[in-house]
Amino acid sequence: MTASAATATSAAPPAAIAPTRNRAHTALAVAAGVALLAGPALFFAGLVTSPVQQGEDKVSYIESLVRDPGLTQLSAVLLHYGNLLMGVGVIAFAWLVRGKRGAIPAVIGSLVAALALLDNSGSLFADWMHLELGSQLGADAGAEVSAGVYSHLAFQLSFGLAPLIAVGLIVAAIGLARAGVVGWWAVPAIVLGQAGLLFLPYSVPILPALGTTPLLAVFVVAGLRVFGRVRAAAAR
Repeated sequence: MTASAATATSAAPPAAIAPTRNRAHTALAVAAGVALLAGPALFFAGLVTSPVQQGEDKVSYIESLVRDPGLTQLSAVLLHYGNLLMGVGVIAFAWLVRGKRGAIPAVIGSLVAALALLDNSGSLFADWMHLELGSQLGADAGAEVSAGVYSHLAFQLSFGLAPLIAVGLIVAAIGLARAGVVGWWAVPAIVLGQAGLLFLPYSVPILPALGTTPLLAVFVVAGLRVFGRVRAAAAR
C-alpha cells in the first residue's frame, strides 16, 4: 500500500465529520440560549432577595447584610450566577449576526460585556467580605476597612469593570439592530434598565429589580433568537 493510499484510508470521510461538527455547534448554541434565559432570571431573583438597605452609604450597606446573613448569601449566590450566565451567553450576540452589517459592533460589544459581566460575578465575593467585617468589627469599622481595600488601584482594575457592562451591551445592541436581529428598542432599553439598577432605592428591593427588566429583556429576546436559529437549522 502506498503512503498516499494509507493516508486516504486513515482519514475520516468529510461526510462523517460534518454531523459531528453540526452537533457540537448545536450544543453550544443551545447552551448559549439557556444561559441567555436563565441568567436574567437568576439576576432578577438576586435583586428581589437583596437585603433592605436604608441608606446609600457603605455603613448602611454593611448593616443591611449583617441584619439578615441568610438572605444576604442567597442574594449574592443568585447575583453571582446570574452575572456568570449572562457573561457566557452574551457572546452569542455576535453569533446571531449574519453578514457584515452590524458585525463589528456586535463582536466588540459582546466581548466587552462578557468580560465585564464575568468580572462582576467574581466581585460578589464582597458581600461575604462585608458580612464578616460587619459581624466581627461593626459597621463603622468595617466600612473603614472596606474603603482601604477599594482604594487600591489594582483592586479596581481587577473587580471594577462593572461600568463596562452597559457600554458593551449598548455597542452590541447597536450591532444587533443594524443586522436586524433585534429592533432599535434594545438600545434605550439597556440605558433605561441600567438607570433603574443604579438609581432606584434598595430600601424596596423589588423596585431596582423591576427597573432593570428592560435591560434583561434584551438578553431574553436574544436567547429566543438563538433557539429560533437552532430550530431553523434542524428543519433544513
